[in-house]
Amino acid sequence: MDAHLLSWVYHPIVLATLALIIERFFSLPEHWHPLTIFRLFAKFLTDKVCHQAHGNTQQTVAGALLLGLLLLICLLPVSIIQMSAELHELTGVVWLWFAIKYKRTLNQTKLAAMALNKGQKRAARAIVSRFVPFDCEQLSQIGLAKAIFEVRLRILVVNVLAPLLAWYVSGPIAALATRLIIECHHLWPVPAPRYQHFGRAAQVLYQTIESLVLVVPALLLRPWLWLIRRRPAVALRQGQGLSLGAFMWLDSQSRLYNLSLGGPQKYHHKRLSRTRFDGTLSPQIVQNKLYLTGIWLDIIIIMQVFLCLVLFIYRP
Repeated sequence: MDAHLLSWVYHPIVLATLALIIERFFSLPEHWHPLTIFRLFAKFLTDKVCHQAHGNTQQTVAGALLLGLLLLICLLPVSIIQMSAELHELTGVVWLWFAIKYKRTLNQTKLAAMALNKGQKRAARAIVSRFVPFDCEQLSQIGLAKAIFEVRLRILVVNVLAPLLAWYVSGPIAALATRLIIECHHLWPVPAPRYQHFGRAAQVLYQTIESLVLVVPALLLRPWLWLIRRRPAVALRQGQGLSLGAFMWLDSQSRLYNLSLGGPQKYHHKRLSRTRFDGTLSPQIVQNKLYLTGIWLDIIIIMQVFLCLVLFIYRP
């Protein structure tokens, strides 16, 4: 193969586009995905070292050490395979594919929205509990609608753009590490009493990743929201229970769609206060608005394909 063409094929933008297309059309079922094994392994080790009888500092240190151990155990073999593989560029596509988690969560939110639209609250609660860490047993129709829409608003930026950004900055191992940190954060939610101190390290890293990814698009939306005369932005000092990035993103999306977002959540029957963003919300509105968030991955893929064509045309 021509050297110039080969350099184009192995360009990070082309490889990332390939991983996104695979996720879009050939996403693995949840029970076949390697991250399912990671979650089971992490849960097994968590049960061994996370004990509320230990002191707060000891729990915090234990959580940080377990997070480091999990990253080491999982990423060291991946790094060895990556370095020793003859076509290491293509193995990098596999790691990025594993790091992206979009289609499975998207399909679950569709099922939850359909059940909610039919008035099947019990079924909707059972489905929502699969992709959120907080209590769903007592959620009303409005609470379920809000949970579904918030997840839909964040799966692209957190589950796709965060690994993608790590891929472009530091390569496939960083992309996979980003996904593992996100998984540990969901496994150890700090608002839950058991993980109040144990999950601190994972929470700090997750909120850092979330803010780095969400702040920029939230800021880019502000001029447009001003032009279309949406409600004023909520002051940063009123942020509560959310990272800086999540606060700014949910505020901008609430203004864009004129939807009520945020509000308190319960973890193991313990109420966590979060900033509430004003707007309207109902199961019917969520059903009507879901398609707007469902095409985001397609837009990202189209942009990536366009960049690939530009690289091909102007390759050396």
